Amino acid sequence: MLTELMPAWRYLPLLLLLLAAPLSGLAQDNEGQYRSKIRIESGANLGAGTGLSIEELERQIASISDAYAKSSAGRHLARHYVEEGEYDKAIEYYRTALAAAGLADVANREMLRELAQVYLLSENYAAAADTLERALRIKLVPQVGDYLLLAQAYYQLGNLSRVVAALDPIRAQGLALTIAQKRQALALYYQAGAYNRCEELLQQLLVAEPDDPATWHQLASVYLQQGKRKQALDQLDLAREKGVPFREQDILLLADLHAVNGDPYGAAEIIDIALGAKTIEANGQNYRKLFQFWLQARETEKATVALVGAARLSGDIELYLYLAQLQMEQESWQAMQQTMLRACERQLADKYVSRANLLLGISQLKLGDRQAARRSFINATLIGGASEQAGKWLQFMEAEPATKAEARRIVSVCYGSRDKRVSATSMAQAVEPDADDAAAANATATVAVRTVPRQTLFYTEYDKSPAELAGEMKNLGMRMAVALLKSGGRVDGPLQLISVGPPGENPLQVAFPTAGAPRAGKQYKIRQVPAFKCAYLVHEGEVESLEELWRDFLASVTEAGYQPTGEARTVFLAAGGGTGVELQLGIE
Repeated sequence: MLTELMPAWRYLPLLLLLLAAPLSGLAQDNEGQYRSKIRIESGANLGAGTGLSIEELERQIASISDAYAKSSAGRHLARHYVEEGEYDKAIEYYRTALAAAGLADVANREMLRELAQVYLLSENYAAAADTLERALRIKLVPQVGDYLLLAQAYYQLGNLSRVVAALDPIRAQGLALTIAQKRQALALYYQAGAYNRCEELLQQLLVAEPDDPATWHQLASVYLQQGKRKQALDQLDLAREKGVPFREQDILLLADLHAVNGDPYGAAEIIDIALGAKTIEANGQNYRKLFQFWLQARETEKATVALVGAARLSGDIELYLYLAQLQMEQESWQAMQQTMLRACERQLADKYVSRANLLLGISQLKLGDRQAARRSFINATLIGGASEQAGKWLQFMEAEPATKAEARRIVSVCYGSRDKRVSATSMAQAVEPDADDAAAANATATVAVRTVPRQTLFYTEYDKSPAELAGEMKNLGMRMAVALLKSGGRVDGPLQLISVGPPGENPLQVAFPTAGAPRAGKQYKIRQVPAFKCAYLVHEGEVESLEELWRDFLASVTEAGYQPTGEARTVFLAAGGGTGVELQLGIE
């Protein structure tokens, strides 16, 4: 006969549920569990006992008038077809056996359970639920497994209120659950949002298995789901005192709970100790959290130290700028200037250039370098962000107005995509020629040089010429952008056509800079590229001949004395490969 219908579901840990695991995965788990439980025991062969084969029994069952015989024959045929995996026929004969009403309530309830499992195997969850409801209406002592299986059927239907209604009678009738059944009920209650029921079950599990670390952390998570932050903190503090193992995410949660419960100092200590003991990763994110907690605790010196670590480990320009402001408040002028020089080691996003030059200028002025400070403040006024503040500093130091050359372009240690980079020692003396000067005639022939920041590229390769690909860039870019979004990334810059090595030796690459966490596939690949020092030329409008444009640009670069590295990028400035390109030629 069939085994018990209660499937041995593998318990879904609550921490995975907190991360919103897809319901499809749970459904696949269920199906496998249902399938593993349905089997027929050998020896119960009604056909052999009556001298009838399965075929003969099928032919004769309609003519059987005795209710008991008809129900027995139908049940036998149904179980046979379950073994054969023919679920439609199994369902038909279960219905025949039940309609004949020839068996006792105990046997009928067993058949209804078996039929419900066949419906689950067929993914007919509504019929499975109806069948189990019918089984529970039979006036017999109920079993926990019936309610659990009914709740699972309603879960598959997405009817979460009925999930709770199916489980609650277990508690109301005082039925005893095994540890495995409690965990199964816990997972179902959690998915249905019945966190108060989860809390009760977890407390029972802690009594039964006090050394299980998952239960300690799950109970804290359930408290949080109910907004019980103090209880969640007390739960984790008690777990820590008892030596319950903590993962990194548990340590960080404990620190966050101390902070939201008004104890930022305790939160900072937890992070600080964990970093020292290497029980959490020493990365920019964790040092940033440490900085925030020390700052909330008004431990400014400790906050500054943590912020230095966060900025250096993450390279986040926002953190460097915040650190410089903090050092300015502390009047640590030398440290402030070093922070800004470190922040400006690479090209900045244009939105940070004004603010960076303002902070650099303040540190230069406070250290007595008025000439460099004047140029930094002028730079800050040339681009939005901190221009008004920079203007006030220029008024404060009674600086001379900017010349035409100084007002034309940012020349700074802290530079953006269209600015000129100079060293800290030469910045104050850096002056570009006036447009009216005679030297301006030669300025147009000067090759512009910059360093493109490191990027993550989402790309594919083509064995075509640059001229052929240039005409296809719009369509290629649209397809690639769609594929990038589907893979979990997003476009983070204009489309590029990249050549690596001597012309013709390697396939050309069509690439998008990407942010996020894209996945590589059969057609598209991902690679990290370091900072790229290059000579560049911006060409606005339509390009009549990309090949001719590159030939002239290459000639001007070599005439200027630069040695090409072999890598060349054509950046299509308009979305989808439209008008306007920037040529970038790698140089040593």
